[in-house]
Amino acid sequence: MISRRILNMAAAQKLTDQELIEKIRKVRLADLSDGMDALGLVNVGSMSTDMRPLRPGIAFAGFAYTVKLIKSQEPVIPSSSVEEYFKKNGEWCREVYTFDRIMKNDDITDKVLVIDMDGYPGGVLGSDNMLAYKFRGMAGAVVDGGCRDSFECNLEEVNVFSTRRTFHHVSFRLAHGGVNIPVQCAGVTVHPGDVICADDDGVLVIPRNRAEEVLEFAIAILQADQKARTAKYEALGMQPDYTLNRLGE
Repeated sequence: MISRRILNMAAAQKLTDQELIEKIRKVRLADLSDGMDALGLVNVGSMSTDMRPLRPGIAFAGFAYTVKLIKSQEPVIPSSSVEEYFKKNGEWCREVYTFDRIMKNDDITDKVLVIDMDGYPGGVLGSDNMLAYKFRGMAGAVVDGGCRDSFECNLEEVNVFSTRRTFHHVSFRLAHGGVNIPVQCAGVTVHPGDVICADDDGVLVIPRNRAEEVLEFAIAILQADQKARTAKYEALGMQPDYTLNRLGE
């Protein structure tokens, strides 16, 4: 016999993508992780602790837009002039950034760019393309590899998590491997449309078909935490802050 709770949870799984992501953004990764645990998804979706933000305070959530880059097998021939370098670099970029041309035809609002580079320290992301993605409404980017122009990226307040810090380009190093396919990113298999959540604690991947269930538990866990911490704030004479009312209740 199906339990009332399972029926209620099934009935609750009717959130639109926009409704879901707005609710998820109000809770912490800690709550979402506990929600995964409650469903038996222990360590499922937990990216390696090597995946870190470019600066403290970055937090976002969105739906995975996946990209695969692979090591290039093409030989690198030295350039004899600046003009020749720009020509070769332009040709290489046109190939490796195939995903960027594809993305220009897609709505990337509330998407998280998830790039599998197998940890290679190449800067596929930087201050220029991340600024363009921010303008188009992308929630953030998660790359198992490198981001460069770190100082400028932080001035621009773009949202990047990466496993490597680097000054290298991807030109002459990597090649295009696919878009919107399952990828491996920092130890987790990510499917297009999975929910990607990030904050100072790290990055969590929630399967889209389990996200409403995870959220239900996460909200209850957050509410219990807020109640307990509110009592401690009062006992210590501390002024309340927004973390005691993340849900806006």
